[in-house]
Amino acid sequence: MAKRDIFYSLKHYSKGFHDNADPESNKIYDAKIEELTARIREDVTKAPEIIADEYRKSEIERYRLAFTKGRMPMYRYDAERKAIDNIVEALMDSAPLKPGK
Repeated sequence: MAKRDIFYSLKHYSKGFHDNADPESNKIYDAKIEELTARIREDVTKAPEIIADEYRKSEIERYRLAFTKGRMPMYRYDAERKAIDNIVEALMDSAPLKPGK
C-alpha cells in the first residue's frame, strides 16, 4: 500500500483560503505553506517544534503591532497565521507521529 502524503488534506484547506482571499494574501499564504511543508518534510518528528516556533513568531508580530499601532490584528486576516493553522489541521488529519505510521 502506498504511503499517503502527510499533507494530503492541505489542498482542501488551501482552496478555502484562496477562494476568500485577495491575490496578495494568496501569495503570502502560498509562500508560508511552501516554506513550512518543506521544513516539516525534512524531519516530521520536529513538526511540533516547528509549528510552536511559527506560532511564537506570529504572536510576537501581533503584539508588536498592538504596542506600536494601538491595534491587535485578527488572526483570520493574517495569511501567514492561516497557513500555519491549515498546516496544523492537515497534520492532525494525517497524524504522522501516531505510533505505527
